[in-house]
Amino acid sequence: MTADDDRFSDQGETIYDFSEEFLVVCPRCAALAKVIPVEPDSKEFARRLFAPRRLICSTCVYRDLFNGRTIGLGANVDWYFRQPLWLQISCCGETLWAYNLKHLEFIENYVAAKLRRRTPNINKSMASRLPQWLKSAKNRDEIFRAIAKLKGKLDRQCT
Repeated sequence: MTADDDRFSDQGETIYDFSEEFLVVCPRCAALAKVIPVEPDSKEFARRLFAPRRLICSTCVYRDLFNGRTIGLGANVDWYFRQPLWLQISCCGETLWAYNLKHLEFIENYVAAKLRRRTPNINKSMASRLPQWLKSAKNRDEIFRAIAKLKGKLDRQCT
């Protein structure tokens, strides 16, 4: 979606398309940390999903390695270490969360659109799985304020 376009076209992105990087709260110092693949860019889906991951904090230099076989999909924690997401905030009586900036921008583009088209019309797409409160036009202003706060939090930590 472009800045002057108020349309959103679902391209079939799934939650997995946003799972290469998780921005989390460091378990040691509570600063921004990242959960990233040890060897990025594996082409095979299962291999990429269950690949070893590193939790890295550049503030306190905390490191951890995930080599397990069990992951926990969804919710406002990362799938590997189960650390709280950095990008989460109370909004409309719910919790707005995103795994990373790419995920947050997807949500922002969806919310901004006045016309939303689902192509392909499949139930597993990210857009089809967004909660109703996030899809409701009446919550648009509050959601935009929350997204701006999350982006500000990210900007402050990265500078």
